[in-house]
Amino acid sequence: MLRYLAVPAMISALVGCSPAEDPAAADAPDAAATEEAAAAPSPTRDEDIEHFLLQEYPDAGTIRYATAWIDLNGDGADEAIVYVAAPYFCGTGGCPTLVLTQAGPMWSKVGDISVSRTPIGLPGTTTNGWSDLAVSVGGGGGQSGTALLKFEGESYPSNPTVPPAEMTEKFGTILLAEEPEFKTAEPVAPAE
Repeated sequence: MLRYLAVPAMISALVGCSPAEDPAAADAPDAAATEEAAAAPSPTRDEDIEHFLLQEYPDAGTIRYATAWIDLNGDGADEAIVYVAAPYFCGTGGCPTLVLTQAGPMWSKVGDISVSRTPIGLPGTTTNGWSDLAVSVGGGGGQSGTALLKFEGESYPSNPTVPPAEMTEKFGTILLAEEPEFKTAEPVAPAE
């Protein structure tokens, strides 16, 4: 009879000795939640550009823009050529064209070309390791034509109508057509 009582007593003793639940483990996210967060879609590069424009120009309101993607410096990553066409930006001489390069998770301006027009081309020449750009210019009382913009070591020239930009006949491959496909960046209204 003692043998029958000893077995339940030993089972009770062993259950009492089992390790307590780790409180840190209870607070840790489960594997399914971690996998779900990792699977969340990352923003597309177009969404990145839209976000960049809205942060860079918070007072501009709605921004119309067209983008072209091409590796300008041979590093294997595409730069963004962004033609911004909205009343906030444009004048009689044209609209700005931005040249953006990836800088970690952010974008960095290597070109802020003030008075340009489409089409924008790639003439097939390079300067300082970066492809030269051809931008259309005209209006504002200036000479109409195509300006060749050469990378100056840190950026492209900001005004295609004055030196160091030079007029050229060579346009090359069209990156942004005369009538490009525009996207719209809408500012988000602040929460009340």
